[in-house]
Amino acid sequence: MKNTLTNHLIVSMPHLNDTVFNKSVILINDYSSKGAMGFIINKPISANSSASVLLNDIITKKIKKNICFGGPVDLNSCFILHNNSYILDDSEMISSNLYLTSNKQIIDDISNQKGPKKFKLNIGYAGWDAGQLDKEIKNGDWLILPNPENFIFDIPDNEKWSYAINKLGINGSEEWVSYGGQA
Repeated sequence: MKNTLTNHLIVSMPHLNDTVFNKSVILINDYSSKGAMGFIINKPISANSSASVLLNDIITKKIKKNICFGGPVDLNSCFILHNNSYILDDSEMISSNLYLTSNKQIIDDISNQKGPKKFKLNIGYAGWDAGQLDKEIKNGDWLILPNPENFIFDIPDNEKWSYAINKLGINGSEEWVSYGGQA
């Protein structure tokens, strides 16, 4: 299977109105015949919120901003999406200007202003078993968009869904009549 969705955004359709995926924009960082993994990048949470209880107390004392609900899977873990101003040996390259790091050193480096200039700490992730995401896309649950340069860090979180929908040529402010399924 070609790695076609890595570094792409999947944008939820309006009929996905559950609390987790409603108006979600997800960056796919891994897509293969084994399944897919990504991060919701437009659902910020405060370091002081009850959701941050999921994070280790040490982390929330060190990082107070740019914390996102990354998805419903493995809420005891955190992953940091960041720009290329900071790279560790085990950082995963998603694109030339976007990396993923889960090494604890990045937490200390961010806290000491030695980390990446732009980052987003994600609590948990979104995951799909083999073929599951493909079925959801065919069902009309998600739209696919190549990840625009600087989108993750430069577009405000509350504008990401509308921006992505508009980038696809759809007016996100209009009422939609949405039917899932395939032709």
